[in-house]
Amino acid sequence: MSILQKFSLENKVVLITGGRQLYGKSSSIALAQAKATLYIATHSIEKALPFIDELNQMGGTAYATEFDQENPQSIKRMFENVISKEGRIDVFINASRVKPGSFGWEQKISDLEYSIRCNGAAFLYMNRLVGEQMIKQKSGSMILFSSMMGLVGVESHNYDGAEEMKKGAYSHDYAVVKSGVNGWTRHAASYYGRYGIRVNAICPGGLETPDMNPSFVKNYSLHTQLNRMADNEDIKGIVVFLASDASKYVTGTIIPVDGGYVGI
Repeated sequence: MSILQKFSLENKVVLITGGRQLYGKSSSIALAQAKATLYIATHSIEKALPFIDELNQMGGTAYATEFDQENPQSIKRMFENVISKEGRIDVFINASRVKPGSFGWEQKISDLEYSIRCNGAAFLYMNRLVGEQMIKQKSGSMILFSSMMGLVGVESHNYDGAEEMKKGAYSHDYAVVKSGVNGWTRHAASYYGRYGIRVNAICPGGLETPDMNPSFVKNYSLHTQLNRMADNEDIKGIVVFLASDASKYVTGTIIPVDGGYVGI
């Protein structure tokens, strides 16, 4: 098999949560271009259909499957739906996140509990369900979306001139959840390795969006080694790599994709 063939996702069944927004959307596009059979888990099948049509024009085969991260039964039905249609799940990409109602250092305990339940406990429940299927297959790749904020603390000077953005940076739930994803990745890789299952986490840096305060973009960029924030293309390569046979000896890794932010 040639090296380019190793990166192909043709004949691989991929399920992604959070696959219609930000880094998740870029990941879905990359997976479709690599010819995966792709299932997009979504709260609204109807709203997802235009994006599904777009993906199908890129060379892959894409479907939408219903999913509610707040509901364990919905999570279970999501997996059962894909497995009933395909018989397997080769790659699971867990990129979804539910946002709590309050942010900042004084974040409400009720919102912290909500986030830990949905972004922590439900996140792990999804991974365990797909793990059960992958054990039966004796193969599979789990790709978990973490964040470079699970590796480092907040650089407060990023928010100089952008004070309205600073409050959200100090929300407790995000740091707790993303740090937990990194720890669980190593923990799970040790358990699942005996079954031929790989578990890796991606820690993206900041993704520049049109609505960002220019001062924040400038300050943040100066803290990276590439002197810029990420764009929509920057996540695609690592996602396809970890989903494909090109990474078949890679597991238990926490991979920053942050322009060198945590390397300074």
